[in-house]
This record gives sequence, structure tokens and C-alpha cells, in this order.
Amino acid sequence: MNYIIGVDGGGTKTEAIAYDSSGMVLKTGHSGYGNLLIDKEKGIHHIIDAIKQCLDPLGVEKCVYLYLGLAGIDSGMHQEALEKEIQRFGIPYLIMNDVKLAHAALLKGKDGILTISGTGSVSYGVKGDHSEMSGGWGHLLGDEGSGYWIVIEAFKKMIKDHDHMKPPSSLSLKLLKALEVNSVAAIKTFVYSSTKGEIAALVPIILQEAESGNGEARKILKEAGIHLAKMTVRLYRKLQFESEIWIGIKGSILTQVANVRDAFAETIHLEIENVNVIDEQTSATIGAYYLALKDRKFN
Repeated sequence: MNYIIGVDGGGTKTEAIAYDSSGMVLKTGHSGYGNLLIDKEKGIHHIIDAIKQCLDPLGVEKCVYLYLGLAGIDSGMHQEALEKEIQRFGIPYLIMNDVKLAHAALLKGKDGILTISGTGSVSYGVKGDHSEMSGGWGHLLGDEGSGYWIVIEAFKKMIKDHDHMKPPSSLSLKLLKALEVNSVAAIKTFVYSSTKGEIAALVPIILQEAESGNGEARKILKEAGIHLAKMTVRLYRKLQFESEIWIGIKGSILTQVANVRDAFAETIHLEIENVNVIDEQTSATIGAYYLALKDRKFN
């Protein structure tokens, strides 16, 4: 029985799943992070290890294709080193950004847009043979509506209040307490010495305040949803969709935070007439199966 393998490599883990021609899962493999920008050697080892966990029990000769969706691969760094290792299997392969694999998974290989908001944010759309991105510029240039952006907006409000000699808000006090600091000035040290992931990890504080009725927190979350919707609409117009459009959503901020999701949906429906929003919990590796069907890899 011929099969393909989809690989989803991110900043924390790598998942490889083998699928047969009916989409049935044959074998799974798991390993550490697959983002080569974190550590090239370890990242490559994790990717190869996850793939081998599928290949070894199923047999290399029956694997007709490998689809790899990897975070950070668009940087162009280390891909050549990874390809040298992949080529040892003697199996045709395609390496792409992890967003493209997730798009194929959620939209089942069909045209449409995928918008993701987790630590960062991005929209990726496909129409026929044409694809485009909106957002995805990273935390220094963009990432509006992301977890990182939400926390930075709360910090900006805190600093603005401080400069205007206003007492710290309830939200500001909760953030200062979470960081175990007493001074607003200490925020500068935290922001400039922390990763974007460490900063985004403070999102739950803002969510708790929003759920308690804090207007400041709710406003930030609503603005996040609006930013994500506008990013999506820009891509919708860039790709010149004219009829019914399917929009998939992914990432904890967009799928799990009600204030963000509601603002996103409201803004999307105001801007686009015929839209369907897809929110499904599915492995990004299934995108490899749909791409294989589209590319006729099982024939």
C-alpha cells in the first residue's frame, strides 16, 4: 500500500504522520522542535527522527512522497543542510512554510484563506495557482492581533498612564504583580530582555481581566480581532476573490479567546458578503494528504 508522510515542524515539537490513499493514519512519529532557526543540527535531527518513526515500520519503498511544513524555513537558512539529509531516504519531497501545510489541512486543499493568531499572526490565501500572504512580518514589523501584540498594547497603555501621572489601572497592577516588580520602569527591562514567547505568555492575565469586566482589557482584545479581520480582508482583496470564500482560523488567540474571535467574525461579515469560517481542531500534517491528492501522488 502506497503512502505519503506529512511533517509539521514548529518551535516546540515535530509531528510526522503517514497517510494512505484514503486518508487513514498508518503511523505517527513525534520529536522535538523542527524550526531550524532555533538550532540547525538539533532541528534536523528531530525532523529526521520523526520521519523515521513512520518509515521504519512501514517501509521506505512504499512511501511515494514527503511533505514538510516547517516554521522559519522561509528565512532560507539551513534548508540546504536539511535537504541533504532528506535526500538520503530516496523519496521525492517538498519543503514549505508550516502555514502552507496548515492551510491545506484546514481548507482540505481547496481555495480560501487561513488566518492564524498565536504568539504571532499571519494570513495565507490560495486561489487557483496563485497564493499570497498578508501579515506575518514578525513582532518588530507587525504581528498585529497576536498574543505578543496584545501584551505589548497593555504595556503601552501602562506606560502612557505613567507618563501622564495617572494611577496604574487594575490591569497594570495585575501585570506588575505577575512579573513580580513594583515599578513601571521595570517593564522596559522585561520587554527588551525577553523573547516574544515569554511576553505573549502574559496573555492569560489580560484574559482574566476581560472576563472580570475590565473595559481596558476588553478593548485591547476587540482591537486584536479587528486587526486580524482587516489583515484577512486585505488578502481577500489582493487575491480578488469574487464568490463564496472559506476562511479557516487557527491559533489559540483566534480560536479560544471569545472577545477576539467575536470581533474578528463581526468585522469579516461587515467587509465580505458570502463568507464561511472554519474552526476545526486537526493536525496540520493532514494537509500533506490533501496536497498529495491534488498533485496525484497516489497514482
